[in-house]
Formats: sequence, C-alpha cells, structure tokens
Amino acid sequence: MYKLLIVDDEYEMHNGISKFFPWDSIGFTVVSHLDNGKKAYEYIQKNPVHIVLTDVNMPVMNGLELASLLCENYPDIYIVFFSGYSDFSFAQ
Repeated sequence: MYKLLIVDDEYEMHNGISKFFPWDSIGFTVVSHLDNGKKAYEYIQKNPVHIVLTDVNMPVMNGLELASLLCENYPDIYIVFFSGYSDFSFAQ
C-alpha cells in the first residue's frame, strides 16, 4: 500500500478527504491528516510517505512552500495540489 499524507488547514476538508474516500480500495493508506505544511514536513522527517495531497493556501507554511522543501529534500515523494482558492494563478 502507498502511504498518503493529507494536508489542509480546514478540518472538514482534510478529515472528509481522509475518511469518506475509499483509499484502501485503490491501494492507499492515509497515514495522517495535518493542518499546515510545517506539521507535514516535520511528520515526513520522521515517517516515510509516498504521496502528499496538499492544499495550496494554508497558514504557517503553505502547500507551495512545503512542495519546495519536499522537492529539495525528498524528491521521490509525489505531490498533488488542491485548492478552494478562487484564483488558481496563485498555484501556477
């Protein structure tokens, strides 16, 4: 199974994504869901993951900053962005 980490500052989003999607049926285990990029990066330093599903816009450390650190230090981790932010050019 692939280890998936979900990162979003909105509890309803990260809890909903982790609990209501049938991750197991497609080969994933949700190892944790956290509310900012800093917590996610600290988690990854201690726990290996294969994929990070992250919101773009969060307090403390946003998803883009997290992705930059991961690309530099953990290049084998896949990163998937999602956002409720209305201006997607922010992520581009």
